[in-house]
Amino acid sequence: MDWSALMTALPRVTYLPPTPQYQNSTSSYFSAFENELQPTYVLLPKVTQDVVDIIKYLVDTPADVKVAVRGGGHTPWAGAANIESGITIDLRQLTGITINSENVVSIAAGEVWANVYQILEKRGLAVVGRRVSKVGVAGGLSYFSESTGFVCDNVINFEVVLSEGNIVQANKVSNPDLFRGLKGGTNNFGIVTRFDLPAFDQGNMWGGAVYYPSTTYVSIIEDLYSFTSTPESDPHAHLIAATVHSPLGPVNVVNVYYAKPTSHPPSLAPFTKIQPQLADTIREDSLLGFANEQSSFSTNGARQLFFTTTIRLDKQLMLDMQGLYSKTVESTKTVPGLTLSMVFQPLTKHLLQQSATHGPNSLGLLSDGGPFVITLLNSVHTHAADDSDIINAKVSEKYDPSGFFQTRVPGGFKLP
Repeated sequence: MDWSALMTALPRVTYLPPTPQYQNSTSSYFSAFENELQPTYVLLPKVTQDVVDIIKYLVDTPADVKVAVRGGGHTPWAGAANIESGITIDLRQLTGITINSENVVSIAAGEVWANVYQILEKRGLAVVGRRVSKVGVAGGLSYFSESTGFVCDNVINFEVVLSEGNIVQANKVSNPDLFRGLKGGTNNFGIVTRFDLPAFDQGNMWGGAVYYPSTTYVSIIEDLYSFTSTPESDPHAHLIAATVHSPLGPVNVVNVYYAKPTSHPPSLAPFTKIQPQLADTIREDSLLGFANEQSSFSTNGARQLFFTTTIRLDKQLMLDMQGLYSKTVESTKTVPGLTLSMVFQPLTKHLLQQSATHGPNSLGLLSDGGPFVITLLNSVHTHAADDSDIINAKVSEKYDPSGFFQTRVPGGFKLP
């Protein structure tokens, strides 16, 4: 490829090393694995038309020119949203948040949830969004998911740039198959430039983190099982349970959240009653306050990875998983500064039923098969030398007929 031609064709958005714009983009990912990749060019669109111009140009470049698309840059594995010796489209300058007279919030794809929550909080509003404030506008679970389903279920319209360079709206009426595909379909179909979500009245919430010694694992799993299997779920309750091994030693943590300012609601009380406890941050706070707390649990730029698997609710399996997790901790204990965690995030039948009320998505999680538990394994370490010790469709064809987003954009989960 004639790389200089790209600068000529798209001078307003094209940056190469060592410009500050290039350096800022390539050094600001959540994970060091992404920061270490060096694209030939970084493209920084500022408006949707810039994305159109970029796609129209790139779709005619040689097939061996690989492309990455970045939103917030939170996915940790190398190549998810950055590309070595290719072209990275960084959407973070594509910003803007507006609220119309019907309380529909339009969020540009380069925003982060902190900005969204801050603006909405001033109006006493919220949307169904991520639990972490510093990440990009995407995501699966919310503090409100028990009553609303997944974050993607609550998007009522996507503005998308397709591989032919046209801008389309995807919703229940216009391009409904694309609308379904985008709800969990990552970057298989196009580049989303705007998300529209309905806002609702929201005041303070209750919750926080409770820390326990490692001996409480069985009690936590028993209470998590009861919470997840209860036929009459509390629509305002949400929790995240984790067992963590850090340089400071082992600890269990349960984050409990209630969407109303109700102290110690019965659905979450078992977790605040488990003894002994080491500390807690239980309080009444805003959505932004809790999202900022979740952000504080991890810092950008570390060598961090996470993987998930979703299991049917099975108490014995979760108890047995502690033994496997402990073996992993033992086998990696010589890695300096290593933090390992195993996190359980329940998906009750009620949550899945609420998800279905919004129409189908691409996730394939149906209430008839549930309840489920998302199990996340997370590792954070410091030195590259230790890496090896830690790491041992039809809708797409219709909207991406050239296969650009399937073959030229390797990041994200790909359709077979």
